[in-house]
Amino acid sequence: MKKHLSRSLLQGGMSIAEIIVATAVFSIAMAAMISASISLQMSFSATDDYFLGEGDQLRVMDYFNTDLRRALAVGLNSNSVAYRGVAYSNNVPSGATKYLTVVIPNYKDESTSPATVRFPTVASDVTNYGAAPVKVSYYLLGSTLYRVEVDPDLAPGDKRNSPKSIADNVSDFNITDKIVTNPLITETVVSISATFAPKYSRSGWAASLASNTTAARVGTTIGSKIQLRNLF
Repeated sequence: MKKHLSRSLLQGGMSIAEIIVATAVFSIAMAAMISASISLQMSFSATDDYFLGEGDQLRVMDYFNTDLRRALAVGLNSNSVAYRGVAYSNNVPSGATKYLTVVIPNYKDESTSPATVRFPTVASDVTNYGAAPVKVSYYLLGSTLYRVEVDPDLAPGDKRNSPKSIADNVSDFNITDKIVTNPLITETVVSISATFAPKYSRSGWAASLASNTTAARVGTTIGSKIQLRNLF
């Protein structure tokens, strides 16, 4: 006996044209999904990189501000500074960009455990801590910014006197000093700014990949002005 398929079963399949259209729609949807996934990944990576750079930048500015506020003498773009007729210098590697060298009060004797606090004495409007000051220098080597603090109370080979990396992404600084004279006092003010180049931005992101371009650093500059209070 010959059997016949029902009309609903005969109409249940897809024609070649329908398969081609469905495949095309699926391909477009997958391409859009993959493109969106890549964009999200790039955005996440760029945002993460941006905040790492900003964190380095803020930390570095905090170091600069702290050291300058307590500085007894300041040398700009140098690895040495003179204080009360004595030259103080740190060994900065060859090829490094020198930013700043300061001498700061020697508040504590770090050679003892625990450290011994030095109480200052004041004579003729001069504060004295009874020990040679501590030398601090900042320099850029490669893409890393270093801070080296040398305490004369410690042995030369003490690891506490070794350079410390304080930032890997922040590398562009503008440091200037300015003398402001008014009827009462003469103030010495150091102006510092720092920038970094984001690896991605919504507009002109390709240019931002070049870390040395000015356009790459627009919008990432922070700065401060610090009065050198201990120089009077």
